[in-house]
Amino acid sequence: MTTNLTQALVGKLHEDHPQGAILYDATVPGLRVVVGKKASSFKLMGKINNPGGTYVTVTLGRTDQVSLKTARAEAQAIRLKLSKGEDPRRVKTEVPTLAQALERYLDSRPDLSPRTKHWYREKVEGSLKKLKNTRMDAIDRETVRALHERITRTSGAYGANGAMRVLKLLLNDTARTFDLPPNVVTRAVKLNKETPRDWAVAPNDMPTLWKALDGMEDRVRRCCWIVMLVCGLRSGDARSMKWEHIDADGVLTVPSPKGGEAKAFKLPLPRFVRQELEEIRALTRPLCSPFVFASPTAKSGHIEQMCRTTTFDYAPHGMRHTFRTFAMEAGVDVGMTMILMNHRPAGVTWNYVTRANLLGPMRDAIETIAGKIVSYRGA
Repeated sequence: MTTNLTQALVGKLHEDHPQGAILYDATVPGLRVVVGKKASSFKLMGKINNPGGTYVTVTLGRTDQVSLKTARAEAQAIRLKLSKGEDPRRVKTEVPTLAQALERYLDSRPDLSPRTKHWYREKVEGSLKKLKNTRMDAIDRETVRALHERITRTSGAYGANGAMRVLKLLLNDTARTFDLPPNVVTRAVKLNKETPRDWAVAPNDMPTLWKALDGMEDRVRRCCWIVMLVCGLRSGDARSMKWEHIDADGVLTVPSPKGGEAKAFKLPLPRFVRQELEEIRALTRPLCSPFVFASPTAKSGHIEQMCRTTTFDYAPHGMRHTFRTFAMEAGVDVGMTMILMNHRPAGVTWNYVTRANLLGPMRDAIETIAGKIVSYRGA
């Protein structure tokens, strides 16, 4: 039975009714006043318009703190949410901006390497800066398409594609929690065609490369170039090598390569490289540095950058391209080359391979490749 509630009646409920009494409002269906031990409260019971037809009860407040008029207005608003299938008990979190989405993603991925996290932030703070403070559900196709075209003009095809991949990733990650429209990058952007860089040094040019290496005055930097060339390591992995990462058998552990700690791997160092490293150890011993390629002036403690110069016109990643090319020329199997370079071969079979058992074959393979590359030194 319902009651024509008034503010005066509500104010006397505690005096006129026993604890546990419930009065149903005749004006708003589901609204009731429940008399408690010390105070009375407004409550609303309603059914969510969903397949399960879930019933929920929402407390609106105490009668000495909330007026009847306010309780009725709030009850009507909640009934509207129920009719839309929303659960009023759940606090609706505002959709994050692009900058907030990035931090949410990085917090959920502690396995990512510092370099990878820096790259993501660099894209959001740089190429995607225009969208940085835009809510993820407000990013539209036209804006994204125009932005991709602009970045292509200013930063090149690869830079534009990289920025779009970061945006696509963050949109997909946000969509795991919030209701977003279909991914606008997928629908609006046609990525630029990417042509693999032809950076490998040709056999005819290898003697020139070796002459430039042997002529370097900075012996530490020279050795770092040699490690990248003869071992196929990425620049960051070579520059940050520590002596403790090299065991007594000459096996290098790369603890945090591209892809983070989950991609850590071991690489047998060829004899030629181990000999070069002994020279560097003697040269840098006075620095008492844990790093192989120590730099007393660098904040990190090791060489922080390898780049082309007027006297050494080669790119760091070109050394990796050269290693891969000469591995093929030396007859090393493609699968083994991928293992040495810490690339993941496609296919289910790889899941059954234990890399720790391959150090012997890996050592044989890298010695073969090193022999091929070093053979051009005296040519």
